[in-house]
Formats: sequence, C-alpha cells, structure tokens
Amino acid sequence: MITPNSANFVMQDPAVPMVQLPMKFRSRRTNTATAPRTNPDPYHVDILDVEGAGCIRHIWFLFAEGRRLEVTVDGAVTPQIDVPLKPFFGIMHDWTPYLIDNAAFTVMPNYETPNMPGNPGYNLWLPIPFSKSCKIRIYVDRPPTSKHSGLHQSVCTMVDWHEYEPDTEITPFRLHAEHHKYLPAPPRNSSFAIADVDGSGFLGGVILGARQRNYNDMVYHTGGMVILIDGETDPNLIRGTNMEDDFGFSWGFHLHQTRWHGSPYHKWGGPQDQDGVAYRFFGPDPIAFESSLSFQCGSRDDDIETVAYYYKVAGSQAKPIVSPSVWLVTGLYDEALNWDKFNAEEEIDRLPLREWKHRLSDKPGFIREIQANRGWLDLRFSGLDPELDPSELIGKSIYAGGAILSSENRKAVIRISYDDWLAVWLNGEKIGTLKADGSLTTVRIPIQLNQGENELRIKSNNLGHPWNPWVINTAIEY
Repeated sequence: MITPNSANFVMQDPAVPMVQLPMKFRSRRTNTATAPRTNPDPYHVDILDVEGAGCIRHIWFLFAEGRRLEVTVDGAVTPQIDVPLKPFFGIMHDWTPYLIDNAAFTVMPNYETPNMPGNPGYNLWLPIPFSKSCKIRIYVDRPPTSKHSGLHQSVCTMVDWHEYEPDTEITPFRLHAEHHKYLPAPPRNSSFAIADVDGSGFLGGVILGARQRNYNDMVYHTGGMVILIDGETDPNLIRGTNMEDDFGFSWGFHLHQTRWHGSPYHKWGGPQDQDGVAYRFFGPDPIAFESSLSFQCGSRDDDIETVAYYYKVAGSQAKPIVSPSVWLVTGLYDEALNWDKFNAEEEIDRLPLREWKHRLSDKPGFIREIQANRGWLDLRFSGLDPELDPSELIGKSIYAGGAILSSENRKAVIRISYDDWLAVWLNGEKIGTLKADGSLTTVRIPIQLNQGENELRIKSNNLGHPWNPWVINTAIEY
C-alpha cells in the first residue's frame, strides 16, 4: 500500500536486485504507432523523449525487423545502449524468433499469423533509471523485402515507466549494453571480448549465440569465460570451465529456460554439430566492479554473437595505470611441477627482449604479441596452439616480456597479482620468485626504474587443474 510518506522507502527491482527504486511514483505509458512505410530509405522514431526523474519498467516492441535500439539517459554524449534490437532481445544471427522467457526480457513468437513469422512481441523488463531525461530511439535501416514487408517498416511500441517527483533521489546505476559479432571468432586457445567497461558498477547478464563452423569438437569446448575485475585498483577474477558450464548446463546446451539462465534455441545435429543460444542473468549473484571489468570468453572459430548487460555509475572511470601496453610471449616450455627446475637458470633468462624473435624461433616455444588490457595478461588464452588440450598445459611455463617507460630515474613499487609460480626480472635482474596456491595473490616489490625504457620479464608455471586461472596483472605504483 502506498502511503503519503512512501517516498522515504525503496523497492528492490525483481529483475535486477542491485537496483533500488522509490516506492512513490506516477505510472505512465507512452504509445507509438507509425503508419506503414514502403519507402526504402532509413529513418528513426523517438518512442520516448521525457525530462525529469523516472524509470522505464517495461517496453513492448512490434515489427522489429531491421531495427536498432538507442537509449540515452541524462543527456549523455554517447548512448548507453546502441544495439541491434533482435540480438538485444536474444535473437542471434538473425534466426527466426523463438520463445525467450527470463527475468530480463520475454520474446513471444508468432507462428500462426501468415507472413509474420519474424514479428513476435518483444518485452523488456530490465529497469532503465534516469534522473534528468530519457530518450529512446528506434532506427529502421532495412528496406521492404516483399509485398508484405512494408508493414515491417512501421514502428509500434508501448513504454511503461514510473515518473518520480522532482528532486527524488534515485539509484546511481544506469543500464548499458555492449554487442559483438564475430564471423568467425578466433581459433581455440584464444579469446573474444564480450564487454570492456571502464568505471564502477555491476554485470547484469549476458546472452550468447553460437553457430558452429568448426566440426572437429563440441561447440562449447572453448575453455569458458573469464571476467577480469578492477585491474587498476584491486585485481580479482572469475574463471569458467567450458561454455555450457558457465551458463549452468551440463554436457552441452539443452532447451530449458529459467528466470536466471537457460537456452531458448538449440539445433542438434550430433555431439559435434550444434548451434545454440544461451543466457545468464546475475540477479541473485551480481558481479560488482569498482574501476573496470573485462569480460571475455575462450574461443573457437565459430560464428559468435553476444550482448552483455551491465549497470554503471554515470561518470565513473578508472585512473590510467603504468603497465606494459604490449607483451611479447613465448611458450609452452616443459618445466613439470618441480620448484628447483622452475628456478634453474635458462638461456632465455639472460636473453634481451629485443632478441627473442630472432633467437627463439626454433625453440619448442613460439613467439606472439598480446595487447595488454588494464594490466592483465591472460596466459591461458594467449594464442597457444589451437590443437592443444587443456590437460597439456599442466606443468608448462610461459615467458612474457614488456616495456615500462619512465620519465626519470626513480624508485617505485611493482604490484603483481598472480595465481601460480612466478619469476620476475627487471632490466635483466631477477627481483622475485614467488609461489601462489592457485588463487589470485597480490604482492608489491620495491624497484628502481631507469629513465626511458625498462624491460619487465615474467615467467609463470601452470599448476594443478587444467582450468585454473593462469592470469597475471601488473602495475607500477609510485
């Protein structure tokens, strides 16, 4: 029951429990219905353009063919959401719409009406809070393709939203979405990006569509997801196992849907011939970040389409860090699980980084360059031989080298987060040999930087279970 002092209370959003909203509001609905068009030129329609404080509670869309959804709240220069409408609702690779029913959205397919199989009802339940303004725009960029598709060029929506009284204090979180499509994704033992976020917030969910192109193994045998958190400030990570496990399934995807995870589409052609779509929303177990989040997934050379949904505090961003921008990586080297052998001096320990490509090209390891990301170096997905099985990584080591620039001779501290055995050199001098127990451990080592380029070199050994993290984060602190 809403009482006169209800503005002092908040309600927890059922789809996104991290978002809390005022209990005192005025319920509003904005309808849009444009006339059918046969003109093939692209156009756009603003289905909502309001000022003040409020929250979108539900949006219903019809005729979604060729649409792109753009949502801008609080006058942001760049829209928080700019995603093709069908994948935003989990219809991946432009497949014929299928039933999707979860906490974030519902897609109600239309199989009975002639000539309209691609026009279901799309319903969004993710809250879109705003404190100053909200503009929702639909772009129509696909011309009619048949005598019936002129209707598809119309825009028909209902936006249900709550209007708050002026100066009402609301949640600082704003909904964002990030879309990627890979045709195909990189080969196995590499990774592809799902989201890269700068600032403070939490991960709300992810949906992924895989269309198999490589039939040598199961489509979900990728090494799973890795979520790298707060690399600038307090490194933390979440490592998955295989793709189907990360979405809560076992031994492949199956046509089941629940509020928080499920698979709305699956084509079965045998164990090594599958297409599928899977989602996971993190309502009960949100993944929070203070400075940044880098969300990736182990890869195979299949067609992949993803959308990540996250909430971010407006205006928040991470401070830049000093860390190698590019790593030169070589390995695998056979070290077994022997600490003395790991510490024994080898030729590469003394070899300058500039000579690695020339001198190591005929060694058991091979050379590759990896772009750094917020101080993170992911050795598990460092471009290893795609034919390698995860079990073959146990007891192996990898070397990585990069440059740190300093404007002057100065004392500093290198912060290193690691999860296995680690040896560290700076300008050719070993400055540390460290052990971890398989969980991410952070140490700080005092160092002396020279003016100009300083060479940082790291050696790491993969221990234990084949799916252990095997990730390093480095940053220079002054």
